[in-house]
Formats: sequence, structure tokens, C-alpha cells
Amino acid sequence: TLRVSGPEGAGFDYTRKIMLGLEPILAEYRENGEAANYLVSSPGFGGGSYNSGNGVLNLSDWSERSRSADEIAQELNGKLRGQTDAQVNASTPGAFQRGGGNSNSVEMIVTGAEYGPIYNWLQPILAAAQENPGFSRPRLNYEPNAPRLLVDVDPQKAAALGVSSQQIGRALETMFGSRRATTYIKGGQEYDVILQTDRDNRRGVADLEALYVSTGAGQLVPLSAVVTTQTSGDTPDRRRLDRQRAITLQADLNPGTTIDDAVAFLNAEVAKQPQGLATIRWGGAARDQQEAGSAVGWAFALALLLVFLVLAAQFESWITPAVIMLTVPLAAAGGLFGLLMAGSSLNIYSQIGLIILIGVAAKNGILIVEFANQLRDQGRSIREAIIESSSLRLRPIIMTSIATAFGALPLMLWQGAGAGSRQTIGVVIFTGAIFATMLTLFVVPVIYGVLARFTKSPEYTARKIEEWEAQEIAEGKTPDMTPG
Repeated sequence: TLRVSGPEGAGFDYTRKIMLGLEPILAEYRENGEAANYLVSSPGFGGGSYNSGNGVLNLSDWSERSRSADEIAQELNGKLRGQTDAQVNASTPGAFQRGGGNSNSVEMIVTGAEYGPIYNWLQPILAAAQENPGFSRPRLNYEPNAPRLLVDVDPQKAAALGVSSQQIGRALETMFGSRRATTYIKGGQEYDVILQTDRDNRRGVADLEALYVSTGAGQLVPLSAVVTTQTSGDTPDRRRLDRQRAITLQADLNPGTTIDDAVAFLNAEVAKQPQGLATIRWGGAARDQQEAGSAVGWAFALALLLVFLVLAAQFESWITPAVIMLTVPLAAAGGLFGLLMAGSSLNIYSQIGLIILIGVAAKNGILIVEFANQLRDQGRSIREAIIESSSLRLRPIIMTSIATAFGALPLMLWQGAGAGSRQTIGVVIFTGAIFATMLTLFVVPVIYGVLARFTKSPEYTARKIEEWEAQEIAEGKTPDMTPG
């Protein structure tokens, strides 16, 4: 997707010329087979101002090209960096995107009381973002460079000359806009009579100063006698968020830079600025990732709790499930290490992989602990039970872990459309399963040996009752089984 933004006040012809100049660049990708077709439009799709435009480069199927969409977008941005008559940016849409946003960009929304202080407050942050090699084309959606003419009425002079505010407003309306004076009928049709100054006579401040207004006495006085003018820059696009004035800093991310990296960098720059003048919020992919991360965090905690409660009900103990659940951090550490080695980030896909690892990791602990409990029921000591259990369960643990890891291998090695999300899940499951297997064989026996002394074997009570009954019978007594 291409987004084009020309200078403020630029007309359709100016933007159209820019869009036509982009066609030869986009046509190169169609000629080399990496793109099926392309489309450019001005104004942008769905409307917009005349100084904006959009373009779409529809890429060919993965089987017909060797580069990813991100690589093509990065090359395209390099070619477009030479555009001096407009800002042109190429980006790739993401799998989860709302409101036409870009998943490979970061948006920081700054709100405050007035646009001017917010704009000045953002300048050091914008300069730092422009120096960051991980960012591409940092920009603000507020640029006060559109020409603006301020007309200030002097009430004292106007009153002295007998000129009312209504007369001044009517004169300005007629000059810079238009006003319907009356209508006339011709051939049974009614037509409006529009008063409007000729275009050549409403181009600048000198034309305004040459305008005359009528006083209450019917005399004409120059408009410059009752008003003062001032030219300045302004923006036609004034945005608000929750009734506060808002300016958005947006930057596209180069390959190797994640949303988390961008947010951390911008937060560090915000901390260097005077506090209390502005409020920071996040938009686009950063907002989506924070919301998704919060939801996945709750899902992860709920999954841990449910697994723990199910194990507690099965083993009728709180200590045994705690030993088993210690394997989950080991698997999570392996998954995070895999993300680090693969250069990926902790995103929604990797978090889903971590949730899957809860069951995968708990399985190893269950195989060891359950068999150790059975051996203790047979009268073995804790040390003997855990050594024999670890030895006999080594083979099934390795077999099931290898099956799990190799089941995730196709995801990790996947190439083609959507490979990024699949590879992330595959990396987390593959490395998490390997780490959990290697560490479980050492950590679980040690932890079980430490904590098992605080609990009895599952059949301990039943065995003691049987021994007591046998002793009572041997002594010729009838066991008293009355409760209490």
C-alpha cells in the first residue's frame, strides 16, 4: 500500500502529476513478475483531500516471486526516498489491522489543551525518531504550513466609522466566498443570483485592503480602516481524541524492528520531555498488540490455574501439582530463547505458542511424578522412587517430546504467505518442548525429592488402615470401623 501526501493547499492537478510519476516505478514490479497489477488514485481511496493519494501494488503468488512483501516494501521506500515534491510511503498490511492501519508501523497519539504546545513538545521526539535507523519516514499528522489569513476587526474604529460587524462579514463573504443575493425567473425556471468577487481580485492581502464597506450613513470606507490582517501557517486537519486536541506521530518500521522496540524507544524519548504538558496514548498496531497482550496474559494465567486445579483434584494434593507446574517456566524460557535466536518478538502468535506449551510441559512432569507416587505406594523411599521413575520414564518422555517438537517443525520452516505468524508459533513450541524436556529430567526429580517429604503417598492412608486391620485380626480382635 502506498500513501501519498503533498503540500498543504496542493490541488488535484498537482497530486495527479505525482501519482502518474509513480506508475513507472510500480510497473517495474509487474514487469519482473513480482506484482500482478497496481492501482493509483487521487484523492485517496474513500475520499480525502486533494493533496493526498493512495496506491496499491498487488503482489504475485509466493510461487512466482522470491522476496517477501516486507522486502519489496523496503526496496520501494528506498526508491521513493528521492521524492521531494510529496511524502510517499510504502507499507504492508497486517493480518490483524483495524481502520486501515498498518501493522508494520507505530502510532503515538499525543493529546493536550492546544495544538501549538503539543506540536512544539513533539519536535525533539520527532527528531530522535528520524535519527533512529529502525524507523522509516517518521511524521506528524499536523503540519502548520497551509496559508492562513487572519482578519481582526477593531471594534472601536468600526464603531467610530459606523460600520457594523455584519457589514464587514457580508463584505468578506462576498469577496472570499459567495452570497446568494436574490433569484430571477426565466422560461419558467428559477435561478439564483450569486454575488462573488472576480477570482483575479481575491488572491491576496492587497485585494482585501482594496475592498470598501458601507457605513450606516451610506458612505464607503476602506476595509483596511477597520480591520488588521495577519498571515500565518495552519493545518486544515484538526483532530481530537476524547474532546482533547490530538497530534499523532507515526513511523513505519524497518525489518528487524518490532512494535515493542518502537514503543520502548518512544517511551524513553517521552521521559526526556517536560511532563504534564501532554498525554500519551498508542494507536494502530501498538494499541492492538497491547490489548491482545493483556487478553492473552489473562488467558495464560487462567490456563495455569485450570491445569493446577485439575492436577490437584487428580493427585488429591497441593504439593504434587506444584512440582509438575514448575516445568511450565522451563518451557516458557525455552520458547523465549527461541524467539530471541530467531529475531522475533513477543507478539500475539508467540503468546499463543506459550499457552500451548503449558500442556506440553506439564506432560513431562506428570509422567515422572505419577510413576514416582505409584512406587511410593509400593513402599519405596522417596529417593528410590524418584530415581527409578526418572529412569523408566526417560524413554516415553523423550519419544513424546520429539513427536511434539517435530510436529512443530513444519510450522517453523514454513515459507510463503503468512509464514511469519506460523514460524513464530513453530519456534516457540519447538524450542520450548526441547528445553522443557532437557531441564525437566533434572529439575523435577530434585524438586520432587525436596517437597515430597512434606506429603504422603496417595495410598498411604489406605495402606496404614490395611496394616492396622491385619494387626487387629492377628491379635484376635475385631476391628472397630465405627466412624469417630
